[in-house]
Amino acid sequence: MSNVRDEFESWRQRRLAELTEERNKLTSQREHLDARKRPALPTGPAGEEIARALGEFLQRNRCMEGTLEMTRIAAGETEQLDSLVYATGANGQPESFFQFRFEPFATLAEKLLQQHPGNSVLTVQVDLTARTSSVTLMGAAEVKSLRELETLEAAARQVDSRLAYFRNVAPSDEPFGPELAWSVARRLKTGASLGFSHRDYCGMGLFKDEDGSFVYTSLWDGFSDREWRRFKDEEHLARWLAQQSDLSLSNYGDDFSFLNQTLNRKRLEEFVNT
Repeated sequence: MSNVRDEFESWRQRRLAELTEERNKLTSQREHLDARKRPALPTGPAGEEIARALGEFLQRNRCMEGTLEMTRIAAGETEQLDSLVYATGANGQPESFFQFRFEPFATLAEKLLQQHPGNSVLTVQVDLTARTSSVTLMGAAEVKSLRELETLEAAARQVDSRLAYFRNVAPSDEPFGPELAWSVARRLKTGASLGFSHRDYCGMGLFKDEDGSFVYTSLWDGFSDREWRRFKDEEHLARWLAQQSDLSLSNYGDDFSFLNQTLNRKRLEEFVNT
């Protein structure tokens, strides 16, 4: 199985190099975005007044701290205002408030947002225990910059996850051997099939066809999707399967199908013992 291991390692190292290059590009984009990131808009005394009014609202509702998030989305002559207050009650439990349209803090917040055309987001945080507050107002340009940053960070997290995966993945290349292979062949001969059955891609499977041959196939919605190999009888199947391993059947070389519901020793043993 040394050739299989060598091929796998070559592919794994290639993917690590590609993912590292992709991660470096995302880092460069992040640095470029940080360089042109615009600071939040100043709110001055108006922001302080909103924070004070929000604090009074939280105190009346027996909350220790809370945050107001108000978003103004403008589209032509129409606009949509979405707002939410989420807080922590005196008992430590989370609280959410939706009905506060005519509260002083809400009226003041709407007035502040109306001073900035286009999309804008206002975030007001108040901690009654620590006696602190903060007010952040972002206009259309700032919101766009934030969304771009969030998209880059999400992409970077995905690449980091794949990098960690490819650094550590190491399927066994120990052959299944004749005993397990023949046990699988005999079980298939009874009409049992090996494979998952659910929506969309189901990985790889084995089954006995109507003509008595055995088929190694990819599965979709529980049915054969693409035939990979066909064996005319159980002897040919067992001879081939005995030489396979978790690694050789891992579908290395393709990110999507690699170790995605592939056949391995554990699944084969479970199949023959059920």
